[in-house]
Amino acid sequence: MSKITLFVCTNYRSSTQYPSCAARDSQKLLEQLQIATKEFDIDVEASCCFGQCQNGATVKISPNGNFYHHVTELDIPKLLNDANLLSIK
Repeated sequence: MSKITLFVCTNYRSSTQYPSCAARDSQKLLEQLQIATKEFDIDVEASCCFGQCQNGATVKISPNGNFYHHVTELDIPKLLNDANLLSIK
């Protein structure tokens, strides 16, 4: 079984008409997820653009996971729960 990885889009786009994930604090989210996953067998990595800027911040659980949109620190418990459920399968 492959190790679970949370990929957090940290792409920055300077256009204010179409804000990027980084403009929606995805770097802070990445850091918070890295802290929150220390006790789990889950990796957290920065990712380039997923093409979902209008839905950012965006996180993908890999392998075979879903995309999560409009993610904030309040969503961290759900992400960890979903990631752990995937690792059991």
